[in-house]
Amino acid sequence: MKKGFSRCLVVALLMVFLSAGSVFAADEAGKNFIANKVGVGYQGMVVGSFLNGISVRGWIGERVGLEASGFYGRVDAEIEQGSEKETLMKADLWMVEAKAMYAIIARSNSKFYAGGKIGYGQLGMTDAPGNIDGSSILTPGLFIGSEWSFPGLPEVGFNFDVGYSWLIYDNKVNDDPYVYMDVNLSGVNATFGVHYYF
Repeated sequence: MKKGFSRCLVVALLMVFLSAGSVFAADEAGKNFIANKVGVGYQGMVVGSFLNGISVRGWIGERVGLEASGFYGRVDAEIEQGSEKETLMKADLWMVEAKAMYAIIARSNSKFYAGGKIGYGQLGMTDAPGNIDGSSILTPGLFIGSEWSFPGLPEVGFNFDVGYSWLIYDNKVNDDPYVYMDVNLSGVNATFGVHYYF
């Protein structure tokens, strides 16, 4: 499954770069459809598992964007107890994430951008050894993405981002030096969504 997911991400990255082939071309005449607007909508995240979320995204002028999202879902986690075999489990995760974006290309109905993000979340596993509850995580990262709309419906924006996240957390379960937790959240990830702009 991980190989299939990696292949899909490589294809998605290739599509984003091919669609940005005219990065040095002059911008089209006319203002970008979401300049100086705020949108609210759905945002999904693929990190090995799938997280659903809601999002507020806004653009200051045509180039600078900010986004705040809240996600919830179940992620893969491995528990290792001493020399015993690892146990694969599911963990409940809620997470808030903030993004800053800069549009390298801004057309009237599309943008190609790059940016940075930081996420904060908490994990819970009631059936794990020691009942893990409230373990905090941080996920800083970098990404590229695009957002576009249809000319006849410019107030609805569709976005797709691909990036890399690092996972920062205490992997010891209840400070036990022999019980460790490995959460599948670091590495390449993708988000996609749709927003209605006001």
